[in-house]
Amino acid sequence: MYSDTPATDPTTDLLTSLGIDPNQQYIPVRALLRQFGYAPASYEKALRRIPVLAAGLKALWLTDTSGARTPALCLRVDLVPLWLCTLPAAGRPALAQWQHEAASILWQQSRPNGISPADALVPAAHAQSNLEVAYTQINEAAALARQQLLAERELDRLVRDADDPMTVHLNDEGTEALVRATRQTAMVSATLSKRNDYLGIFLGLVRVFQITSLRHIPPARLQAALEWLEHWRSDIVADSEPTD
Repeated sequence: MYSDTPATDPTTDLLTSLGIDPNQQYIPVRALLRQFGYAPASYEKALRRIPVLAAGLKALWLTDTSGARTPALCLRVDLVPLWLCTLPAAGRPALAQWQHEAASILWQQSRPNGISPADALVPAAHAQSNLEVAYTQINEAAALARQQLLAERELDRLVRDADDPMTVHLNDEGTEALVRATRQTAMVSATLSKRNDYLGIFLGLVRVFQITSLRHIPPARLQAALEWLEHWRSDIVADSEPTD
């Protein structure tokens, strides 16, 4: 169900105001363009020139309230946020605000070395509420988890391609040590306690040691984090040992 009026209120969640239902698989492109006041034809052509978006396009038949069926170019719903970031936002405050927040969230999830400009959704650290602190920590844990996944992929590739697996390491020794220790701790937890502790590990690293990057960790902080992970593994083993 789509609104016929453009989404112009920057305080309203943009996707909600556009009437986007996440349970739908495809969204008609022209319906969204008209809500923003764009001329559909030229923007449909631009959409086709972006490979990741073009791969999610599909021509579907839509039925209106009178029962008439018309063909429409539709975009897979999960690609709509990315597409909205490519549209010019001049004169459209809701879209401009949404793009600003989307860029901030994308950076929080993918920052390479823990550099942290202000998140558009929260104030400075000293002024954050409990909810804002929780949001920040979850995002930092997610960014750290993403780095862990990328580092483990790199590690697995190097092990697979190396002549001597014992000499394989990542570009940074601290990164390798933390990746291996995190993986080992999570595997011990999954094996002995039947729990998936990855999220707890990442939240702990963020909260206790302010580790938001696996790259270029200060040696003192790295050593403390490794010892913390070792204590976590030891506690899991101790709790799992049978008692007399």
